[in-house]
Amino acid sequence: MNVTIQSSDKTHRVSVLGCLDSATDRTKVKKILAHASPLDLVQIDFFDADLLPGEIVHALKACLDHSINLKINTYHYLLTHSLMRLGFHVHQVSVKSTHSPSTSYEVLVLAGSANSLDKILHIIEALPLSKATIFVVQHVKEDQLNLMDQLLRVRTNYRVVMPRNLQEITPETIYVAPQGHHMKVANGMVYLTRDRPVQFARPSIDALFESLASEYGDKIIAMLLCGFGRDGVDGCAMLKKAGACVIIENSEECAEACVLPDAAIEAGKFDHIFTLPTMTSVAAAAICTDEFGMTNEHFGLFITAIYEQYGYDFRGYQMDSFKRRINNLMVQFGLPHFIDFQRAIFSDQSIFNRMIAEVSVGVSAFFRHPDQFRILREQIFPYLASFPVIKLWSAGCATGEEPYSLAILLEELGLLKRARLFATDFNAYLIEVAKTGIFPGKLLESSQHNYEKSGGVGSFTSFIQFNQQFLSIREDISASTLFHRHSLVDEGVFNEFQLIMCRNVMIYFKPELQKKILERFARSLHRDGFLVLGPQDGLHHIATETGFVPYIKGGHIYRLSHGGLNG
Repeated sequence: MNVTIQSSDKTHRVSVLGCLDSATDRTKVKKILAHASPLDLVQIDFFDADLLPGEIVHALKACLDHSINLKINTYHYLLTHSLMRLGFHVHQVSVKSTHSPSTSYEVLVLAGSANSLDKILHIIEALPLSKATIFVVQHVKEDQLNLMDQLLRVRTNYRVVMPRNLQEITPETIYVAPQGHHMKVANGMVYLTRDRPVQFARPSIDALFESLASEYGDKIIAMLLCGFGRDGVDGCAMLKKAGACVIIENSEECAEACVLPDAAIEAGKFDHIFTLPTMTSVAAAAICTDEFGMTNEHFGLFITAIYEQYGYDFRGYQMDSFKRRINNLMVQFGLPHFIDFQRAIFSDQSIFNRMIAEVSVGVSAFFRHPDQFRILREQIFPYLASFPVIKLWSAGCATGEEPYSLAILLEELGLLKRARLFATDFNAYLIEVAKTGIFPGKLLESSQHNYEKSGGVGSFTSFIQFNQQFLSIREDISASTLFHRHSLVDEGVFNEFQLIMCRNVMIYFKPELQKKILERFARSLHRDGFLVLGPQDGLHHIATETGFVPYIKGGHIYRLSHGGLNG
């Protein structure tokens, strides 16, 4: 049961698990809220939800209207944000973070067996030069030539050595375990021994891990890659006990050589299970000291890892803007180092969801840039009225004010019933906010002002319901808009739209990506259609290169160069 209620006298405590997807759960919550009496205390705890259905939001407001003492506790930042946005007083319960700041890492150790050579080379090649010391051990037969040191030297600026016995350990150096010997460390020295094989292996991963745990403790970040057998499993336990960070490669990447990572995962002595792109990004961040900073190269690894793990593609974004947003998030999370932020992002979906909500563009308003809406009202929509069905796409719609403004305009012109209005954004959270059709009441004055400047002949309030705290889009208006999550960066195109609006989104993209998206819009637009861009986007030159021509000078509205309507 997802909704539990405890009542005594005039106090009711409602505990809500899950996201209220079930109609039964929503009905139960609404029933207890509706039956509460004035001066009752109703405490409602939302443990899992990031957003509430509109009917629950209205039920909460009704409680306040009936003088019920309502106390709302939330456990997710996004829900806190969405309710406070609508004027509710909310208490966010502090949950002890499992992502505490790390100490600085002095040692990186990479270990593997079969199918791990190329992965070790890949990680090393991506590492920034730093003061770290790096140890590499791979199972090699004693009669097999070990070329690891030679392969590494052509891929890195680190000093690479296959050490001799009692060699002093120095920073900025990679130590490769030679075949036929265990490599251990103690008292600042490398020791090579011919002790018996461990788990049938010499060099042994366990032997190196155990000695590193004693020497460096929590200054180590260790990565166990593909392989066979169990050599390395006990070593992971020793490292964990010493406070090191232990990362196991996702065995799904290892094909038949999944035995070793699977055994380590089953033993449970690790911090994270990551794919190779994520391990590469984390390794680079772990040894990157503050003096080297968060370079674009390191950031590129991070963005690639995000794409591989979560499917969000930031590779075309302007790096400086994106990095500033990440830095702000790190401060909010209390994570001073990029490595700590990455560990949190890649191991906790809820943290990643919050990052997406924070870094994506969420600025919107009803009838924003009213001069453009006036052109739509007076010139473009009367022309589009000749089409039996009008297809419109609001791309990058954020919380939905733009597509709802289009729907209101279409309704005023008597075109809404013939329109198919699609609204997309790559931020799934913002799409869900938009679907509720509920907005802060403080937007009313500016919305009415923009509506009038856009040529509105009536009142903005005739298209909404307003209860002093928030406003709701009229049901027939909201039902006309179809919201979907969609990425302009890497997902397919639609076609045959008579109008596409994408405003103040591409300003955050690199020119190459701007051109790519405009080409997609060109393929998605009806030959007699219109593209509306944002006044701040600065895309006129790229738009004309991509086959668009201005419809009205300075209006930031375009049509295809072979279109059928002259501006």
